[in-house]
Amino acid sequence: MVNTHNFIDQIKPLFNEYNPQFQTLDIALGFDNNYAMPAGVTMLSVIENTPNYNLNFHLFIDKVSEENIQKFKELRRKNISITLYYLNNNFKINPKTLVLHITTISTCIRFIMPEILESKTDRLIYLDSDVICLQSLAKLSQYNIENYIAGVITDTKDMQQTISKMYQIDSTKYFNAGVLLINTKKWCEENISKKALELINDGNVYKFADQDVLNILLENRTLLLPIKFNTKIKISIDAHQEKEIRPYTVVLHYISQNKPWFKVYQSKIFDHYFQLSPWKNETLPLSGNSSSIRNYAKYLMKQGAYCKSIYYYGFYLKYKLFQIK
Repeated sequence: MVNTHNFIDQIKPLFNEYNPQFQTLDIALGFDNNYAMPAGVTMLSVIENTPNYNLNFHLFIDKVSEENIQKFKELRRKNISITLYYLNNNFKINPKTLVLHITTISTCIRFIMPEILESKTDRLIYLDSDVICLQSLAKLSQYNIENYIAGVITDTKDMQQTISKMYQIDSTKYFNAGVLLINTKKWCEENISKKALELINDGNVYKFADQDVLNILLENRTLLLPIKFNTKIKISIDAHQEKEIRPYTVVLHYISQNKPWFKVYQSKIFDHYFQLSPWKNETLPLSGNSSSIRNYAKYLMKQGAYCKSIYYYGFYLKYKLFQIK
């Protein structure tokens, strides 16, 4: 078994509040400073929609600023605990695998969480930092995964079709790793952390990095859960896709580079939780790329906001010319 604690420099509890009348959910997220605010909003959405449970958040962080750490402290409630796990640079990953410009930390983080947290919980919920919880997360934890390494939710049909041409696995069961219900005991018994770190460094290119590796290693050892626990959407400028999600959706996952915290996307769902969060007074980033700024300018023009449209089209031109962000 690989010593995953070699990847952690420090473990630091922010606070530990516990209500003996409540059951406990252990929830893990991993992120760097760029995703600290989105991760905080994700956590706030879980807190708001999962009452009457102790929520133990395990945050695996990479170079997160002290300013953001202070904001995480503002999430304190009588049933909330937050522990920080400070990551180091001991991860060694085949650079050819990082074809999607995913950072080394992001590629590895899911590999080590279950092993580090096995002594704390036998059932771990992992969440990406680009999800929003819309109903009680306790509904996810209630599934019996005693005989499985994890409970997972299948990916989109187009992703499964892509995967069918790449690997010798059942692509119809290919899952999205943005939401996982992990049996930490079985994970460790099967030595998944070590196997995953070895596989991602075996010289092959895994286009979707850790997600591909986990699908290969966990094939036929996962319980497929309903799509409501990882409902995936790709939003456009007006975010009309949010209006089309089913009312039973528990976890909403913003896949693609169009993230709801960019100003150019009119996400009402993300904005609702952002305004409730400790980050509400922060200025949101404009966009992740120039084409979305251009599309936003076109959207404003159609809305009759001509001056604003011209302003953002000018910003788009500056972005293209000088590559500003």
